[in-house]
This record gives sequence, C-alpha cells and structure tokens, in this order.
Amino acid sequence: MNGFAPYDPDSTRRPAESAISVRPAVAGDLAVCAELIVSRTGGPVGKRQAMLVDDLERDDRYVAVACAGSEVVGYGGVFHHELTPEHPAAPTGYYLVGLIVAPAWRRYGIGEQLTLERMRWTAERAAEIYYFANIANGATLDLHERLGFTEVTRDFTFPKAPMAPGAGVLLKASLSR
Repeated sequence: MNGFAPYDPDSTRRPAESAISVRPAVAGDLAVCAELIVSRTGGPVGKRQAMLVDDLERDDRYVAVACAGSEVVGYGGVFHHELTPEHPAAPTGYYLVGLIVAPAWRRYGIGEQLTLERMRWTAERAAEIYYFANIANGATLDLHERLGFTEVTRDFTFPKAPMAPGAGVLLKASLSR
C-alpha cells in the first residue's frame, strides 16, 4: 500500500460532468480542502486549514478548487520556492503541489482541469513550472507527462516533503507567456 488511489492507466476516463467548474479557492472552501489533504497525508485538519489560509493571503501562492455544483471535489496548489543549500536539487521557481480529487470524482478529468488552471495562473508569473511526485504515483506522473512535463531528476528531496530520498522525481514544463 503506497497511499495513492488505485490507478489503471488503461481504464477509460469517465465523461466529464457538465457541472464541474474550476476556480480560485475562497476561505469557505478551505475546510473541505484540508479534509481532502488529510485523507491522503494524515495529520490534523485544523493545521492543514491554517496552512491553506496562509496560502490565500500570499501573492506567491495559489489555491484552485474543482466543484461539482457547489460541492468542492478537488484541490490543487501552487507556491514559489527559493533554492536553499539544504535542498540544492529543488531549484527556485513555482511548484505545483497537493493535487487531490475526492475518490467518487476520480477519472472525470478533474485533476487535469485543476492542473491546467494552476499552469495558467503560473504562466502569468513565470516561463516554467515544476512538479514533484512520488515515483510510485503513476496517475499523477502520466497526467503531468501528457501536459508537457519532463523529468529533471530522481536525485531529489524537497523541504518538508514526506518522501524518502530516492522516492521522488522532479519534473518541469515550459509555459507560454
């Protein structure tokens, strides 16, 4: 068990629901976003929600949500990272983080919609974007490859990321500006 949802790359994606919308998160969305995060990573919901509040208040961060009608069913973030001596493989730039879709809403293309929205936001600020993932997460790696991300390195760690050395991969995509 690796903590990721079951993934079958040969299965057919379900038709997109016409009621799915992707938008910037607002304060009222953050409790659901925190619950989505904790459902995958564990930890206290209140702590995660406080971190998301901070994300909404910073100009170098972005939180997007996917909604089915008025229900938040997915979350994804972006933040700007500065290179540190402790993590020389993590270059300065914008990073996609935390793509999570509620289990009942997976395979509808919601992860792709959230990723495209976060890439759009970042393209207004930078010429490239980074993403890191656990190498065991085939669903997210396939998604990001389809969207133009290419592998930079597997010799990668990131500050406060819950991955053991050697378990992560750093990817990068160019953005049109």
